[in-house]
Amino acid sequence: MESKHYIVHKENMKFEEGMYKGTSMSYLWEEPETGRVVFLVKVEPGGRIPLHNHYRREIAFLVEGEVKLNEDVMRAGDLLVAAGDQDHDVYTETGCTFFIYIDYNPKKNEIVKTESVKE
Repeated sequence: MESKHYIVHKENMKFEEGMYKGTSMSYLWEEPETGRVVFLVKVEPGGRIPLHNHYRREIAFLVEGEVKLNEDVMRAGDLLVAAGDQDHDVYTETGCTFFIYIDYNPKKNEIVKTESVKE
């Protein structure tokens, strides 16, 4: 009988260099038909993800740490839902880890950057 669910065990989560300096990403799941992906993003203490937006839906759960998202503060356990023209940047003094679901694969479809990458 074929399993209907998919599990990624913690020991199999491999992190690679992220799209921005001081970040790393672990891709956990992709739905090839739609491009939807789930991944973890770690941002080092003092790290920043420059101002950007997403042309499709982003759902981000802050697993650990604290971040400033534009003028808003997110703490572990908080949830962000954004899309389209909802520009945001991320800054963390403590370091943080996000669990993110988006409706497209950022490796295949570039996010809409409003600042340069790898500052």
